[in-house]
Amino acid sequence: MEKRMLALALPIVLAATTACADTLSARIGFNYWDFDISGTARYQSTNPADAIDVNDDLGFNNDTLTSLYAIFEHPAPLIPNVKVVSTSLDSDANGALSRAFTWGDIDFTINEDVRSEVQLDQIDAALYWRILDNVANLDIGINAKYIDIDATITGATSGSDTANVSGLVPMLYAGVGIDLPLTGLSVSADGAYISYDGSNFYDVTVRATYDSPWLLGIEAGYRKLRLDLDNFDESYANVEFAGPYLGAYIHF
Repeated sequence: MEKRMLALALPIVLAATTACADTLSARIGFNYWDFDISGTARYQSTNPADAIDVNDDLGFNNDTLTSLYAIFEHPAPLIPNVKVVSTSLDSDANGALSRAFTWGDIDFTINEDVRSEVQLDQIDAALYWRILDNVANLDIGINAKYIDIDATITGATSGSDTANVSGLVPMLYAGVGIDLPLTGLSVSADGAYISYDGSNFYDVTVRATYDSPWLLGIEAGYRKLRLDLDNFDESYANVEFAGPYLGAYIHF
Protein backbone atom coordinates (compact mmCIF):
# COMPACT_ATOMS: atom_id res chain seq x y z
CA MET A 1 0.00 0.00 0.00
CA GLU A 2 2.87 2.39 0.80
CA LYS A 3 4.38 1.83 -2.69
CA ARG A 4 1.00 2.56 -4.27
CA MET A 5 0.67 5.82 -2.34
CA LEU A 6 4.19 6.91 -3.38
CA ALA A 7 3.43 6.14 -7.01
CA LEU A 8 0.27 8.25 -6.84
CA ALA A 9 2.03 11.09 -5.02
CA LEU A 10 4.78 11.51 -7.66
CA PRO A 11 2.57 12.97 -10.44
CA ILE A 12 0.88 15.17 -7.84
CA VAL A 13 4.22 16.71 -6.89
CA LEU A 14 5.16 17.20 -10.55
CA ALA A 15 1.84 18.89 -11.25
CA ALA A 16 2.45 21.25 -8.32
CA THR A 17 5.25 22.94 -10.27
CA THR A 18 2.63 24.51 -12.56
CA ALA A 19 0.59 26.29 -9.89
CA CYS A 20 0.65 27.10 -6.18
CA ALA A 21 -0.96 29.47 -3.72
CA ASP A 22 0.02 33.07 -4.51
CA THR A 23 0.20 34.29 -0.90
CA LEU A 24 1.32 33.12 2.52
CA SER A 25 -1.71 32.38 4.70
CA ALA A 26 -2.83 30.54 7.81
CA ARG A 27 -6.22 29.62 9.25
CA ILE A 28 -7.10 28.29 12.71
CA GLY A 29 -10.66 27.35 13.52
CA PHE A 30 -13.24 25.09 15.09
CA ASN A 31 -16.46 23.44 13.92
CA TYR A 32 -19.52 22.38 15.90
CA TRP A 33 -20.83 19.22 14.23
CA ASP A 34 -24.38 17.88 14.74
CA PHE A 35 -24.32 14.36 13.30
CA ASP A 36 -26.30 11.12 13.09
CA ILE A 37 -24.66 7.74 13.74
CA SER A 38 -25.69 4.65 11.79
CA GLY A 39 -24.32 1.23 10.88
CA THR A 40 -23.12 -2.00 12.45
CA ALA A 41 -20.05 -3.23 14.32
CA ARG A 42 -18.54 -6.45 15.71
CA TYR A 43 -15.39 -7.16 17.65
CA GLN A 44 -13.15 -10.26 17.61
CA SER A 45 -15.80 -12.25 15.75
CA THR A 46 -15.86 -13.44 12.14
CA ASN A 47 -19.52 -14.43 12.43
CA PRO A 48 -21.74 -11.89 10.61
CA ALA A 49 -24.54 -12.76 13.03
CA ASP A 50 -22.60 -10.89 15.74
CA ALA A 51 -22.90 -7.59 13.84
CA ILE A 52 -24.52 -5.11 16.23
CA ASP A 53 -26.77 -2.36 14.91
CA VAL A 54 -25.67 0.82 16.67
CA ASN A 55 -29.19 2.28 16.49
CA ASP A 56 -31.55 -0.66 17.03
CA ASP A 57 -29.39 -2.71 19.43
CA LEU A 58 -27.36 -0.10 21.30
CA GLY A 59 -29.59 2.97 21.19
CA PHE A 60 -27.23 5.46 19.51
CA ASN A 61 -28.88 8.15 17.40
CA ASN A 62 -27.48 11.64 17.02
CA ASP A 63 -24.82 13.59 18.91
CA THR A 64 -22.58 16.66 18.68
CA LEU A 65 -18.86 17.33 18.85
CA THR A 66 -16.31 20.08 18.26
CA SER A 67 -13.43 19.60 15.85
CA LEU A 68 -10.35 21.82 15.61
CA TYR A 69 -8.24 22.51 12.55
CA ALA A 70 -5.26 24.49 11.26
CA ILE A 71 -4.29 25.23 7.64
CA PHE A 72 -1.01 26.66 6.38
CA GLU A 73 -0.54 27.64 2.70
CA HIS A 74 2.38 29.27 0.92
CA PRO A 75 3.56 30.20 -2.60
CA ALA A 76 6.67 27.97 -2.68
CA PRO A 77 6.50 25.36 -5.47
CA LEU A 78 6.94 21.64 -4.70
CA ILE A 79 6.68 22.15 -0.91
CA PRO A 80 3.22 20.99 0.17
CA ASN A 81 0.62 22.99 2.03
CA VAL A 82 -0.49 21.54 5.37
CA LYS A 83 -3.90 20.92 6.90
CA VAL A 84 -4.40 19.27 10.32
CA VAL A 85 -7.84 18.37 11.73
CA SER A 86 -8.50 16.94 15.19
CA THR A 87 -11.88 15.27 15.81
CA SER A 88 -12.88 13.83 19.18
CA LEU A 89 -16.11 12.00 20.00
CA ASP A 90 -17.25 10.85 23.44
CA SER A 91 -20.75 9.38 23.36
CA ASP A 92 -22.88 6.91 25.29
CA ALA A 93 -26.27 5.25 24.90
CA ASN A 94 -28.63 2.77 26.53
CA GLY A 95 -30.46 -0.06 24.79
CA ALA A 96 -32.38 -3.29 25.28
CA LEU A 97 -31.21 -6.20 23.12
CA SER A 98 -33.68 -7.87 20.78
CA ARG A 99 -31.24 -10.74 20.12
CA ALA A 100 -28.11 -12.38 21.50
CA PHE A 101 -24.60 -11.62 20.20
CA THR A 102 -20.92 -11.85 21.14
CA TRP A 103 -18.72 -8.79 21.69
CA GLY A 104 -15.13 -9.72 22.38
CA ASP A 105 -15.15 -12.26 25.22
CA ILE A 106 -18.70 -11.54 26.38
CA ASP A 107 -21.88 -13.30 25.23
CA PHE A 108 -24.82 -10.92 25.61
CA THR A 109 -28.30 -12.35 25.95
CA ILE A 110 -31.65 -11.48 24.41
CA ASN A 111 -33.71 -8.80 26.24
CA GLU A 112 -30.64 -7.75 28.25
CA ASP A 113 -30.27 -4.05 29.07
CA VAL A 114 -26.92 -2.67 27.88
CA ARG A 115 -25.00 0.56 28.20
CA SER A 116 -22.53 1.51 25.46
CA GLU A 117 -19.74 4.06 25.48
CA VAL A 118 -17.69 5.12 22.46
CA GLN A 119 -14.64 7.36 22.47
CA LEU A 120 -13.18 8.15 19.06
CA ASP A 121 -10.10 10.33 18.63
CA GLN A 122 -9.08 11.07 15.08
CA ILE A 123 -6.27 13.20 13.68
CA ASP A 124 -5.95 13.98 9.97
CA ALA A 125 -2.74 15.46 8.57
CA ALA A 126 -2.98 16.36 4.88
CA LEU A 127 -0.09 17.41 2.65
CA TYR A 128 -1.44 18.90 -0.57
CA TRP A 129 -0.43 20.93 -3.59
CA ARG A 130 -2.54 23.63 -5.23
CA ILE A 131 -2.46 22.89 -8.95
CA LEU A 132 -5.06 25.53 -9.84
CA ASP A 133 -5.34 28.89 -8.09
CA ASN A 134 -7.52 31.72 -9.38
CA VAL A 135 -11.28 32.22 -8.99
CA ALA A 136 -11.47 28.43 -8.94
CA ASN A 137 -8.90 26.31 -7.13
CA LEU A 138 -7.94 22.65 -7.07
CA ASP A 139 -5.88 20.84 -4.43
CA ILE A 140 -4.48 17.32 -4.67
CA GLY A 141 -2.40 15.47 -2.10
CA ILE A 142 -2.22 12.74 0.51
CA ASN A 143 -3.73 12.44 3.98
CA ALA A 144 -2.64 10.44 7.01
CA LYS A 145 -5.60 9.57 9.24
CA TYR A 146 -4.86 8.23 12.73
CA ILE A 147 -7.82 6.54 14.42
CA ASP A 148 -8.06 5.57 18.09
CA ILE A 149 -11.38 4.03 19.20
CA ASP A 150 -12.49 2.59 22.54
CA ALA A 151 -15.96 1.02 22.36
CA THR A 152 -17.34 -0.53 25.56
CA ILE A 153 -20.56 -2.52 25.92
CA THR A 154 -21.76 -3.33 29.43
CA GLY A 155 -24.66 -5.71 30.04
CA ALA A 156 -26.88 -5.74 33.09
CA THR A 157 -26.05 -9.42 33.66
CA SER A 158 -23.38 -10.54 31.17
CA GLY A 159 -20.51 -8.21 32.03
CA SER A 160 -18.41 -5.77 30.04
CA ASP A 161 -15.79 -5.76 27.29
CA THR A 162 -14.00 -3.01 25.39
CA ALA A 163 -12.89 -2.96 21.78
CA ASN A 164 -9.61 -1.08 21.41
CA VAL A 165 -9.04 -0.13 17.77
CA SER A 166 -6.21 2.08 16.54
CA GLY A 167 -4.17 2.50 13.41
CA LEU A 168 -2.73 4.86 10.81
CA VAL A 169 -4.52 4.99 7.46
CA PRO A 170 -2.87 6.67 4.42
CA MET A 171 -5.44 8.24 2.08
CA LEU A 172 -5.72 10.25 -1.10
CA TYR A 173 -6.80 13.87 -0.59
CA ALA A 174 -8.49 16.35 -2.96
CA GLY A 175 -10.21 19.71 -2.63
CA VAL A 176 -12.05 22.10 -4.96
CA GLY A 177 -13.37 25.60 -4.41
CA ILE A 178 -14.77 28.73 -6.04
CA ASP A 179 -14.20 32.26 -4.69
CA LEU A 180 -16.74 35.00 -5.35
CA PRO A 181 -14.58 38.08 -6.06
CA LEU A 182 -14.90 41.15 -3.80
CA THR A 183 -17.43 39.46 -1.49
CA GLY A 184 -15.33 37.35 0.88
CA LEU A 185 -17.66 34.45 0.05
CA SER A 186 -16.57 31.06 -1.26
CA VAL A 187 -17.89 27.54 -1.64
CA SER A 188 -15.65 24.50 -1.44
CA ALA A 189 -15.44 20.77 -0.83
CA ASP A 190 -12.63 18.48 0.21
CA GLY A 191 -12.21 14.90 1.21
CA ALA A 192 -9.96 11.91 1.71
CA TYR A 193 -10.50 8.33 0.55
CA ILE A 194 -8.79 4.93 0.54
CA SER A 195 -9.83 1.34 -0.05
CA TYR A 196 -7.62 -1.66 0.66
CA ASP A 197 -7.78 -5.21 2.05
CA GLY A 198 -11.58 -5.05 2.24
CA SER A 199 -11.62 -1.85 4.34
CA ASN A 200 -12.86 1.52 3.07
CA PHE A 201 -12.48 4.96 4.60
CA TYR A 202 -13.75 8.32 3.44
CA ASP A 203 -14.18 11.71 5.06
CA VAL A 204 -15.89 14.39 2.93
CA THR A 205 -16.91 17.98 3.72
CA VAL A 206 -18.79 20.61 1.69
CA ARG A 207 -19.05 24.18 2.96
CA ALA A 208 -19.83 27.86 2.35
CA THR A 209 -17.34 30.32 3.86
CA TYR A 210 -17.22 34.05 4.56
CA ASP A 211 -13.86 35.80 5.16
CA SER A 212 -14.45 39.13 6.92
CA PRO A 213 -12.00 42.08 6.64
CA TRP A 214 -11.23 41.73 10.38
CA LEU A 215 -9.33 38.41 10.33
CA LEU A 216 -12.45 36.52 11.42
CA GLY A 217 -14.47 34.13 9.33
CA ILE A 218 -17.50 31.88 9.56
CA GLU A 219 -18.49 28.73 7.73
CA ALA A 220 -21.41 26.33 7.44
CA GLY A 221 -21.41 22.94 5.80
CA TYR A 222 -22.05 19.22 5.85
CA ARG A 223 -19.60 16.47 6.78
CA LYS A 224 -19.80 12.71 6.22
CA LEU A 225 -17.31 10.26 7.74
CA ARG A 226 -17.45 6.53 6.97
CA LEU A 227 -15.43 3.73 8.56
CA ASP A 228 -15.85 0.38 6.78
CA LEU A 229 -13.52 -1.98 8.64
CA ASP A 230 -12.73 -5.55 7.59
CA ASN A 231 -10.56 -7.15 10.29
CA PHE A 232 -8.97 -3.79 11.08
CA ASP A 233 -7.25 -4.38 14.43
CA GLU A 234 -9.62 -7.34 15.05
CA SER A 235 -12.67 -5.20 14.35
CA TYR A 236 -15.39 -5.26 11.71
CA ALA A 237 -17.63 -2.28 11.18
CA ASN A 238 -19.65 -0.32 8.68
CA VAL A 239 -20.35 2.90 10.56
CA GLU A 240 -21.25 6.34 9.24
CA PHE A 241 -21.28 9.76 10.91
CA ALA A 242 -23.07 12.46 8.91
CA GLY A 243 -24.64 15.85 9.52
CA PRO A 244 -24.42 19.66 9.28
CA TYR A 245 -21.94 21.86 11.12
CA LEU A 246 -21.23 25.51 11.91
CA GLY A 247 -17.79 26.96 12.46
CA ALA A 248 -15.63 30.04 13.01
CA TYR A 249 -11.97 30.75 12.39
CA ILE A 250 -9.17 33.29 12.41
CA HIS A 251 -7.29 33.85 9.14
CA PHE A 252 -4.01 35.67 8.57
